[in-house]
Amino acid sequence: MARKLKDKLAGYLLLRKQLEGKRTREAVPFEKAERIGILYDSTNERHYLIIKKLVKEIRDQHKEVLALGYYDRRELPAARFAKLGLDFFTRKSVNWIRKPSHTVVNNFINTRFDILICLNIESCFPLKYISARTPARFKIGRWDRRNEPYCDMMVHADAGLSMGKFVEQVLHYLKLIKHDSLQQA
Repeated sequence: MARKLKDKLAGYLLLRKQLEGKRTREAVPFEKAERIGILYDSTNERHYLIIKKLVKEIRDQHKEVLALGYYDRRELPAARFAKLGLDFFTRKSVNWIRKPSHTVVNNFINTRFDILICLNIESCFPLKYISARTPARFKIGRWDRRNEPYCDMMVHADAGLSMGKFVEQVLHYLKLIKHDSLQQA
């Protein structure tokens, strides 16, 4: 019961804050994007490895990329540490209504990404908060009616869809956006 009340309060406060801020929305083609942000839940080791590989692939295309992972424990494991382009925050950085507050979170929120990819497949509120607050030109995330105020494009993810398959779907649809088609619309 307390968890549901916290969720409703956090959602209400986030939506109210979202409506206060103005952001220019623009469908940015992947090939034109220079700076890309990625949000994901890094608690699962496989998710971390998938994102690490994704960051390398995007960098190989000469794009700046920053991935921010939420580790849903109080401390990061010893083998997991921040590297260039891969930052983390933990449950210790989240307040009672699950609003994250940490230097890496604030830096991420204040970065002007061309594209923000939110790989929040488990509906993690701290990731939703960061996604909503980041002034990216184009935001893409998982389809959920409750994500409509925060995403410019949403990709359907069936229950049980793996992170790897979801990343493939997101990149597939993101790469379908072409600069020429935007000018004709």
